[in-house]
Amino acid sequence: MCVLGLALLGAVMGGCRGDRGNEPPRQFFPDMDHQPKIKAQSESEFFEDGQAQRQPVPGTVSFGPSSVLPDDGENTEWASMRTGQRDTTLKDDETYYFGLVEGSAASETPRYVERMPVQITEEMIAVGAEQFNIYCAACHGYDALGIDSGTVGRLMNVRPVNLLEERYRDREGEFGSDGYMFHVIREGLWSPDGTNRMPSYGHAVDEREAWAIVAYIRVLQAAFDVDGNPTSASTNQDADTATTNDGGEG
Repeated sequence: MCVLGLALLGAVMGGCRGDRGNEPPRQFFPDMDHQPKIKAQSESEFFEDGQAQRQPVPGTVSFGPSSVLPDDGENTEWASMRTGQRDTTLKDDETYYFGLVEGSAASETPRYVERMPVQITEEMIAVGAEQFNIYCAACHGYDALGIDSGTVGRLMNVRPVNLLEERYRDREGEFGSDGYMFHVIREGLWSPDGTNRMPSYGHAVDEREAWAIVAYIRVLQAAFDVDGNPTSASTNQDADTATTNDGGEG
């Protein structure tokens, strides 16, 4: 009997080895394999539009990653973290999160701020230099001269621009404002015909880092002329001024 029992046990175990077959698999413990649920981006016959994933109810306002907010006036590390998370989720500040003059997002032609809305510090410039060297230098070159300066840029059909040119220095011009440069870093650059001239780096560079890159570009512009030559001592004084800019001008 023992031998017969072992033989039957071996046959059962041999049938559970996971071999391929056309029969439905045996489910000894189904657990949660079959649930009354709807997966995102799947079809559903329950809803009229046939989509399982539902849109937010009209009038829904984004609040934040947590329903718990600190009390007014609470000055703790936890409170600062929660408040910052909510600001990042809502992105109400058009200037900081989009580089736009406040109130211009809904206009047909958005206006970009001339000066960044953050205090420029040595630490910020260091962050900007690091991010520039990671994401921008491959095309524009470490010296920001563009054209054939970058190892990748020199292989492109359309050469990257020279960021030391006057049109990128003039904050009142079409291409030189801090907000516009921030926008291009985050959203990329597109030609009128819809072709992409520069990819978006919003997936890799957050708002703080994008402003830091703009600040670092300003320092390069103050330290070098359009050909990449060091500027005179009087011009270098502008670099010191740039590091103390309060920013935020429209």
